[in-house]
Amino acid sequence: MNVGNYSQKLNAFHSLSHGLTAYISTIAKRTAYKDGHTVFLTKEDYNFYPLIESGSLRLMAIDKDNDEEIVIGTYNAGEFLYHFPNVLPRSRFELYVEFLEDSFVVAISEKHYANLMKLFPDAYLLNLSYTAWHLNIQLELLLGKNKIPDV
Repeated sequence: MNVGNYSQKLNAFHSLSHGLTAYISTIAKRTAYKDGHTVFLTKEDYNFYPLIESGSLRLMAIDKDNDEEIVIGTYNAGEFLYHFPNVLPRSRFELYVEFLEDSFVVAISEKHYANLMKLFPDAYLLNLSYTAWHLNIQLELLLGKNKIPDV
């Protein structure tokens, strides 16, 4: 996939204007990660709308109280990971991703994300749809694991 196709994938969350599509196509950055590389999400520059172009990763959390590692989920090529800016700043959990193979991730930097929100009104709607989609996935996981049995 080239970076231009990235905006088409984002279009699935919310219909993007031609201007926003063109802007995203120019600011999206493709980054390579090696197998086994670990990225702590609160210690790195924030990347918004991260799409795993190729490869796979595991989203993990470390419980700071007892150093327990918790697997949240695995993401594969073609899937969007949620962007985690300022995730739970006072949380006892530290989030990180571990790349399970050589991977490429396409995303938008924090600087460009701020410009996106200022310049394009439809970017706000994209962000709402993207966030709602990820919240729905997390609720399904949570409710699926803790489902109350029918009596």
